[in-house]
Amino acid sequence: MTFKIVDIEELIAQAKASGVSKISVEVPLLASYTQEACVSQTQWMMLPHYHKHYAWLHVDAEGVPFYAGYGRGPYAWLKNGGIAWEWFVRERLGGEYRVVVLAVGLSEAHIHSIFEQMLEMYNTRLLNQSSFYRGMDYDALKEENDKKRAIRPFYEFVGSKKPASEIFQAALTAQQLQYELDPYRGETGRFGEVLKAMDASQPVNDYFITTIVEWYMGQGDLDAAKHAFAEFKKRAPRLAASKRVTRLDKLLERGRFYRRPGWLDQ
Repeated sequence: MTFKIVDIEELIAQAKASGVSKISVEVPLLASYTQEACVSQTQWMMLPHYHKHYAWLHVDAEGVPFYAGYGRGPYAWLKNGGIAWEWFVRERLGGEYRVVVLAVGLSEAHIHSIFEQMLEMYNTRLLNQSSFYRGMDYDALKEENDKKRAIRPFYEFVGSKKPASEIFQAALTAQQLQYELDPYRGETGRFGEVLKAMDASQPVNDYFITTIVEWYMGQGDLDAAKHAFAEFKKRAPRLAASKRVTRLDKLLERGRFYRRPGWLDQ
């Protein structure tokens, strides 16, 4: 079965021209789509309908939907993170994707209704965050949120004028709490599976590791500083290019301070 874009505005204009006062339109909601049914983003943006309200499905190379969207104009394509899923399917899974435009020219409310039908029809397949069928372990989610809240007071403490040994212990505790975070543990559906495959969970930042490395250096324990830093880089590989991390890299390579941080003598 092939697919034809349903342009509601055009149908209404034709109906008025022929004197018809009422029309009924059935928008096809198909279980799978042939290649003829699909367009690329570039193709769609060259067609005359893209500036209207429209609803669409992203489908993989086998025609299986993996993301639903709706909106108006060229930027609607990016709505609700859709571009992230495109990137994931194309780059991380080595797959291809196409797009099925379900309908154009409807009111925003009607287009949104079609979008909601897509979420319901393909609830086990779609990667939309807004899907009301998104699998979620709310107890696990609450635990993770509680753990994140428990870390917040440590930021102020580590930046305070407290004794250096207390600041170090606070940073050490907070860093371990960050290592134990698993923000997407509550995700039980396909959305969560994909987030894990994307390695999207990045709860560790470079705030506390600076204090930890500087403390060990100040104590003359270069080995401990290198060990803590190596563990940090293993846990947070995406931070390798941050200013703090590159500075610590150079500091550990040099093995000594150019200027001793003032907080070490508090």
